[in-house]
Amino acid sequence: MQSSAHVQAMAIALALFLPCATAAQAPAQSGDGTAICEIVARTVLAVDPPKDWRGPWQSPIRALGKASGGTISVDAQTWRSDKTQALDKLRREYRADPGLLEAIGDLTDGRWIFSVQRFGDSSLNMAKVVEGSASCERFVFFDAPAGGASHPIAAPSVVRNAEPFAFCYRTTAHAAEIAGVPAFVVESDHDSAVELSLTPWRNGAWQQECRLLIRFTDVFEVTERYCKDVDCQELANQALSFAKKVDQRPEAAQEDATSQSEKFKPLKQLAEADPRALQRFPTFDANATRYEFAADSLVLPLAVGNETYLVRVGHAAIAWRTYPDYLFGAYKVVGHSLEPVAGFYITKTRGKPVSTTVN
Repeated sequence: MQSSAHVQAMAIALALFLPCATAAQAPAQSGDGTAICEIVARTVLAVDPPKDWRGPWQSPIRALGKASGGTISVDAQTWRSDKTQALDKLRREYRADPGLLEAIGDLTDGRWIFSVQRFGDSSLNMAKVVEGSASCERFVFFDAPAGGASHPIAAPSVVRNAEPFAFCYRTTAHAAEIAGVPAFVVESDHDSAVELSLTPWRNGAWQQECRLLIRFTDVFEVTERYCKDVDCQELANQALSFAKKVDQRPEAAQEDATSQSEKFKPLKQLAEADPRALQRFPTFDANATRYEFAADSLVLPLAVGNETYLVRVGHAAIAWRTYPDYLFGAYKVVGHSLEPVAGFYITKTRGKPVSTTVN
């Protein structure tokens, strides 16, 4: 373990000394966030983070916090409490002035998750509340100087100018420190890419933000399979290929369906006559899965040997939430109707980052 950590630290050090490293190592002298974006961009390509619940790169900023050898630190949660305890702690331990107590009081009504996060070793802090099923985030930023009263400070422009619901669902904010510079980081999830907005804090003020786009390889895997009277492995292989094709070029998958219209038309007519036949993801009662097909799922033909199946493939969804993963259901003609023969849950996770772009 020590050897691995040493190798990783060396990789980061070498990355920071690549061309343009002079600018990257002096972020405190820059008036905007470009320098820290360059540091993060190099570090992303140099580290090998530990595996998380959906792969090591489920949250790139958290992965960097775990694997950057101290170059990047992320405070997930300095402390959390309910509203009453928070106000009491701010009064006693932070010597909060009336303005900060009022701002915190307005931030939360006590029903939702409330936490305070610190930006590295600085006196800068962020109070955050996460609300509702969309996990919408709201913030109060404050300075807690040693020996002085804590007081609220203005939010960075990325927060002040945000549209309603901008910090919901697949967009999250983090308190970080990058090469010794406090930075407010916004992480926006775009499946195969993640955009980071980084706003540094220097000389008692927020500086101009920079943006970093990280592109990843995609990793697909069949993680759940439900079959009835079919070659499950063969259909699983087909499901994996179908999911990759639909993910990369859904229009090409649709064109293939059109080219097989002779066999596809009667199957599609049966599906149109009974829309409920393809509505549920087939599990044959083996698992009470709560996922359903997203609205943009496709209905296509699939020939395996002498049998032509009607398949439905699309993103997994729960109510209004759509996930990167895919559902695949296969159905065959029995009499004058369609019956399910297989269902596969296919995860789509991020592999290694392949490129970074600083804007």
